[in-house]
Amino acid sequence: MNSLVLFPQEVRESAVAVLEGARARYAFDTHGVREGQSLKVAVMGGRRGQGRILFASIDKVTIELALSDECLEPIPVSLLVGVSRPQTIKKVIQAAVMFGVSSLHLVRSEKGEKSYLQSRSLDEESIEEEALKALEQIWDSRKPEIVVHRTFSYFIENKLSTVAETLMRESGVSKVHNIVAHPGGVPLRCGDSSLVHGGASIIAIGPERGWSDGEINVFDRCGFHRIGLGERVVRVELALVFLLGKLDLLRAS
Repeated sequence: MNSLVLFPQEVRESAVAVLEGARARYAFDTHGVREGQSLKVAVMGGRRGQGRILFASIDKVTIELALSDECLEPIPVSLLVGVSRPQTIKKVIQAAVMFGVSSLHLVRSEKGEKSYLQSRSLDEESIEEEALKALEQIWDSRKPEIVVHRTFSYFIENKLSTVAETLMRESGVSKVHNIVAHPGGVPLRCGDSSLVHGGASIIAIGPERGWSDGEINVFDRCGFHRIGLGERVVRVELALVFLLGKLDLLRAS
């Protein structure tokens, strides 16, 4: 890992962090911390900076902190992703955190396997674990909002407008561009900057088998712009990275 993320309750007023029990073992075994070592640190939801190991054992780790940097700026994007197989969900969570999206909404879709909703990968503890890995990889302290929704229709009817309002408020923009990835949609081109300029984006990506016809019709009624990724059918996490990269280029053009 490129950094060690600390939890607020581990930080003392004297700019010292104390890790005990399982957290000490994690820092000692996974990060290999040793006395006298310096490393990048971040406090979850707070600042980033440097840490110096004052004491390190498998039971207790003490770190002197010098926190001078704010968290990385999030990108003006919220994601709606159909619940997929557990290993895919883990990769989606990590990618969303690493790219710095505003929020990630995992929703059951018609073509998604019902059994996936029972997967441990959707438990709060597992989501936090994957988010922590991603934050430590990129040395950041801000975790996006990550929510699991049990039905597609409930999200569309009760949550979509709230997600858009929150995204506009956090991004300081007055509009949101809605985009849904679907086979047969129009590929993104260099001249499509109007899809992102002056606003934030909500991007919908289906599970492995894609969105159903009924769900696509709902997206159409909600004003989502259909885009395609070409003739190749790619994994959910790859489609996510591909789209975020393309949109980043369009925002910069």
